[in-house]
Amino acid sequence: MAGRLHTNGQRNTMAQPDIHSIQDVDFQALTPSLADVESDPARFRCVALPLLLPGTVVTLNTRNTCYRLMVVDGSERRVTISGGKLFQESTEAELIGAVDDESVKVGWIIEGFQLELLTRRGPVLTSTVESVDVD
Repeated sequence: MAGRLHTNGQRNTMAQPDIHSIQDVDFQALTPSLADVESDPARFRCVALPLLLPGTVVTLNTRNTCYRLMVVDGSERRVTISGGKLFQESTEAELIGAVDDESVKVGWIIEGFQLELLTRRGPVLTSTVESVDVD
């Protein structure tokens, strides 16, 4: 039924959404890129692993998992990581960095971006980082 029937016999059609306006949205502008981090760093919470001392603990909440990273050697981007299904036991890894569709910010963890790690089993790409805390 296209609408309610009024007592005068006419139908009251419901307002239809303007489908064309959806096409005008720039979806790339909604998804941050690493270039946005460079141009507006205050907008993003970032952690530079090379600046952290050995033994520093970083708690990382992604869309799907909570990870605990302990810095082994920040300058070499070496960490141990635990959490989630992949890292049920503490595992040594090299933190590659924050990634978007086009590039990597080497050594960085940035909220709003995925994190790439290299383990003995191969590369790992986390879901999007939602929060990062340094203890």
